[in-house]
Amino acid sequence: MVRSDVKSNRVGRATLATGGVTTAYRAVAAFECVQCARAIAPGALFSRQPRRTPPGAFGMTATDPICVTCRPLRLETTSE
Repeated sequence: MVRSDVKSNRVGRATLATGGVTTAYRAVAAFECVQCARAIAPGALFSRQPRRTPPGAFGMTATDPICVTCRPLRLETTSE
């Protein structure tokens, strides 16, 4: 069964330009960066940030996509 709501796949750990660590994703469908509104094309890498929710809001923690122009990242290599 193919899920039509999937817009990205988790790729792995990545290092941010700031030295922090995040999870890198690869877009499956086109969508926009929440910081600059640039298109994130299918196949492009990006990261996510937690969505700001109003105090007292319940539910799952949602995340918003951020392009590599706004948040540069480098995929970490795994040693095998």
